[in-house]
Amino acid sequence: MAVLAASLFGILTRPVGFLAAFWPANAILLGLMVRNKDYASLPTWLAAFFAYLVADLATGSELAITLWLTSANMVGVITGYLLFRLLGDDDRALRRPLSVLYLFAISAAAALAAALTGGGAAEVLFGRDFISGLEFWFVTELVNSLVILPVILAFPGFVRFRLTDRRGLGRDEVARLLPAAVLFCSAAASVVIGGPGAIAFPVPALIWCALSYTVFTTSTLTLVLCAWMLVAASTGLLAGPIPPDALGSTSSVRLGIALIALGPLSVASINAAREELLRKLTHSANHDMLTGTLSRRAFMDQGHVIVGKQAGQGVPTSLLMVDVDYFKSVNDHYGHAAGDRILTEFARLSSLAVRKNDLFGRVGGEEFAVLLPGTGLEEATAIAERIRGIVENSEIAISDVKSIGISVSIGVAATDGMADACLDGLMAASDAALYRAKSKGRNLVQAA
Repeated sequence: MAVLAASLFGILTRPVGFLAAFWPANAILLGLMVRNKDYASLPTWLAAFFAYLVADLATGSELAITLWLTSANMVGVITGYLLFRLLGDDDRALRRPLSVLYLFAISAAAALAAALTGGGAAEVLFGRDFISGLEFWFVTELVNSLVILPVILAFPGFVRFRLTDRRGLGRDEVARLLPAAVLFCSAAASVVIGGPGAIAFPVPALIWCALSYTVFTTSTLTLVLCAWMLVAASTGLLAGPIPPDALGSTSSVRLGIALIALGPLSVASINAAREELLRKLTHSANHDMLTGTLSRRAFMDQGHVIVGKQAGQGVPTSLLMVDVDYFKSVNDHYGHAAGDRILTEFARLSSLAVRKNDLFGRVGGEEFAVLLPGTGLEEATAIAERIRGIVENSEIAISDVKSIGISVSIGVAATDGMADACLDGLMAASDAALYRAKSKGRNLVQAA
């Protein structure tokens, strides 16, 4: 159905006596196959083949020509699919600096395969030689792939693709729309001013969009712009009218549009890779490498801010200090690798009882802290008991053949009634409570 709809749309963009100005069907089919490998089965390929046939025959084409052109379309898509299978997931999603270059190379190879198969149709349809048909088909396929494939490959999924704020546009949101607004103004100027260089007018705005938006948003804006430019160039709205038999001139304009699409996609892909690297570096700096919890420094930095803010609003904050009982004995009897497994599994088990807005950090060797914003002493004690119970009732595998049980002692303190609430005061109070829990036999929760 996707191929049928896209083919019919492409046929509608054909000027009289000329090839389609915009043919999205091949790129859509290739994108769907790459995004979902389960689609790449024999029934699906046959369904796509017949969709091409139905669209062309329904609009008056001859059967022999339709079979020829459809075969060329399928050869190009299959070539692109086989080459995309050689890439990793990050490259297929355009998340690496070289991803767009790989996209360009694969699109060029697929376009060449289709052009070699269908280029001879130019002689039958337009009285042109094979080289002219090869050139036109190759350039047309290349630009269609470069403007459509990135949107499909970079699409984040329907779960993540949603509006995050439905209350209206604030100042920051309006500022974020500015690059897109400038882009559309540039596109309008290219029609009003005209001339051979008109297709390049939107380039600065496209680069601005690539630096401001995600790869998916940038590729979507590029798709809209380039699709409009393809139609505008074919109908004479852009850079003057193109004669119906001027295959060379049309190919030159389409190739220019393809190269325009390549620039912002490369910038957006490199920018996305840089942001991902910064995110990983920030995560590594703020999290304990073994357990994945916050590092002591990150916990203290964020904790100071939260406690101060909550105290200023008169809202209580609680802190749990958690210590793994007899951890030194585990290391002495089973080795440090077993100790690492204990800490890792403890962090995982404890996270089951920790809420989304709570801070959970490793502040010592076997000592952890949990900051509970907006939580009084009674509720914090209940959360501590839940953590203690989960750990007590779990067996932790310290090797492939042996599992052991562990317990934890927890001290609880809250800012209720504290005149000068601060994180240091909370930690001192919960530390004292933890010491009492350990002195009473461990595996206990003690409130300050």
